[in-house]
This record gives sequence, structure tokens and C-alpha cells, in this order.
Amino acid sequence: MKFGTYQFSRREKILLVLLAVVVGIIFFNYVVLGKQLPAYRELRGRLKAGQERLAAARQAAASAAELAKKADQARAAWEAARLHLGFTLRGTAPFLEAAQPRDQSLQVLAFRPLPVEKRDPFRVYPYEVTVSGPYPALQDYISQLESLPALTAIHNLKILARQGNNAAVEASFIIDLYDLGEGNPLPAAVALFPSGRVDGFTPPAGAVAAGDGANGAGASPGQGETAGNKPASLSTASASGTVPQNLPPASPAPAGNPGTNPATQPVLAFPADAGQAPQYTLPRLAKDGLVPGPAFQEPLAGNGDVWLEELRVLRNVGPFYVLERPAALAGMNLGRSIGVTLSKDKTKAELKVDLRGRYTRLQGYAGIDDSFANSSGKVKVTIFADGRQLYQGEIRPGDYPQYLDLPLFLVQQLTFSLEWQPGGIGDYDQLLATLASLHFSPAD
Repeated sequence: MKFGTYQFSRREKILLVLLAVVVGIIFFNYVVLGKQLPAYRELRGRLKAGQERLAAARQAAASAAELAKKADQARAAWEAARLHLGFTLRGTAPFLEAAQPRDQSLQVLAFRPLPVEKRDPFRVYPYEVTVSGPYPALQDYISQLESLPALTAIHNLKILARQGNNAAVEASFIIDLYDLGEGNPLPAAVALFPSGRVDGFTPPAGAVAAGDGANGAGASPGQGETAGNKPASLSTASASGTVPQNLPPASPAPAGNPGTNPATQPVLAFPADAGQAPQYTLPRLAKDGLVPGPAFQEPLAGNGDVWLEELRVLRNVGPFYVLERPAALAGMNLGRSIGVTLSKDKTKAELKVDLRGRYTRLQGYAGIDDSFANSSGKVKVTIFADGRQLYQGEIRPGDYPQYLDLPLFLVQQLTFSLEWQPGGIGDYDQLLATLASLHFSPAD
């Protein structure tokens, strides 16, 4: 090899080749391995992550409709559970208004809000409460707070006797109000409800009875059919003349409303307000219509629970009457049932019974008889204890009946207020709202 006039020796040629190789290795190591390869690897990693995200997005997009459907079902289940358990009170202002003691002898010394807490999935509003007054009034106030239509918890209860006054006590406690607003649509929260009952339709032992009902025969557990068994046969019930047909009559009556058929509309066979002596009992359904029930008799003490039709009736607008057959509610037969017919033309009914502070708890069901499963109406049920709202719920045709389990400590008068409301599609607007197997536990 010759460079100009200089002739490279063999050794110099080898050194030049080695130098070129070293320079090439340095270049490759610095440029390719040091810069290009890491950039390539980073780019390949980003590409792979992007492909994974794209695949996940495609999968989510494919299942978006199903997820939206499940979310709607979850929200509907949560709302149904909330209404089923009677938790209709929302917001702090209505709570503070409802938390005022109904007994004027009880004095509220403090009702101080504490810092709001976050207890997933709820937001909780704690209140520190101090009250003073007679011990029975304090018991009534605690029962009042526990029976509010809201999810609450009372803890840190302390009761002290007032010095110089043996009849008065001073109590302090903390009541937590759980926010059930639209920001908490979680069906799993039903586990926090009273008794942790997921299936609120399950009756307690002895609550279900399918007896003679109107005939006054004693009903005992085990005679009725529980949910999931064979529903009440409409053909059998219709043969007795007491169950209206689901379909509108084909007579000249207006289509789609069974209430125009005389066979389906209870008629009073006696004047309701004609100077007669008060009956103080619920009427019975006879062949010619409604007839007065037997004369009222005080329930015998020590005989256990008392049924609704055994109580003294102070007001009956509707009217409510005793069914002569077990009520059929979502395939469940329940004896000792009281019914009232409502429709678009007759939207409200009210029943007031006299408790005289003798009972501690109400248990039973509220529903719409299966003979009106195709009705377009629904019923709002509100229960008042001495004018204070104790419960509010909504029942629709074909739904499971709502199980009622309400405290009645020191309650004098109990009022059932039912209101017909448009519920959706249906063949007619008439329905038979039913208070089934409603019984009262007497105080010891």
C-alpha cells in the first residue's frame, strides 16, 4: 500500500486495519448500542403498551353495553332495597326536623353536629345529642330515632339521674346519619341494614298464616305458602266470587277497567254514616257487598299477638274490609288479610286503629293482590304513629310484598294511608291493595 510517495510496510498496514476496526467498534458501541438501541427498545415498549391498551379498550367497548345494563340493574336493586326497607329520609335538614322529640316533657339540651366522616361507601353525619326529662319520654325518643325512615346508628349512650329530681334523667349519645343520596348507588350496602337481611321478604317464624281470614279462625304457621311455591290459583279463587279477573269484562263497560264490573267492585250493603251505632270493626265481604263486622270486643290479655282486624277501628275511608280468602301476593298466600280497592277515580284510602300504647311492634306485609297483576297503577303506603311518619314505601303489581317490622312503643293511634299513583303499562287502573298477616306484639 502506497500513500503519495510513502510506501506502507506490512506492519503499518496491519496497524491501520486494527485502528479502523477499533474506530468502528467505538462508533458502534457509542452510537448504536449507546443511543439507537435504547431508543429502539423504548419505542418497542411503548408500542407494545399501546397495543395492550388498544386491546383492552376494544374489549371494554365490546362489553360497554353489558356493563351499562348491569349498572342500571345495580342502581335499580339499590333503590328497590332502600324503598323496601323504608329508608326514604334524605338530607340533613329533613333529618333534623324529624328528630325533634314528640314528647314535650323531654328537653333537648344539645344537638351538635360533629365532623363529617367518610365510611366507604357512605358519607356519615354524626350528631352529639344531650336530652333531659322523664325516663319513659327518653325511651320513646330513642325508639323514635331508631324508627326514622333513614339509616342511622346510635352509640355511646350514657344515662345519668338528675340530682334533686328522681323522676328525670339526663342522657347523652351520638347518632350517625348515613347519607343515602344518589352518590351511593351500591347494592352491597344492603348488608348494613337492620339484621343484615339481604332477603327482606323472609318472614319471621310464625308471621305467615293462611287461615280463614274473614271468618276469624285462628291462623297458625305453616298453613300458608311461602315465596317460590305454587302461586294462588286465580281460577279457584274466582270460583268463590271474591277475586276480580285480570282481564276487563267484555260487557258494555269501558275497556281495560275491571272496576266497572259490579262483581269486582265492593259495595257497602249498609249506610256508612246514617246515625247507626258505631261498629268499631272492619266490614266483611258478603255475596251482596260489604256488611258490618261483628261487634268490637277487647282482645284478651295474655293470648299473644293481636291481628289487625281485632283492633278498634276509629276511621275507615275506602273502605278497608276483611278478605274472606287468603291474600295472593306474588305467589304467596297470606291469611288474616285486609284489602281496599283503589283506582284512578278513587285514589286515596285511610285506616286508623286504636293501640292505646299497648303494643311494642308491628309485623306483616303490604302488597297488591295477584288478581290485579295487570293493573297500570301502583300504591304509596304511608304509616303514621300518633301523627308522626313511621314508614313510607311503594308497592307495584306483581312485586313481592313489602315486609313491615316497625316499633310501636307508647303509640296510641296508628294510621295507614294508601294512595293510588300511575305505575306504567297495564290493562286497567283498578287494584286491590292488601295489608296481609298484620299482627301486633303486646307489651309485657
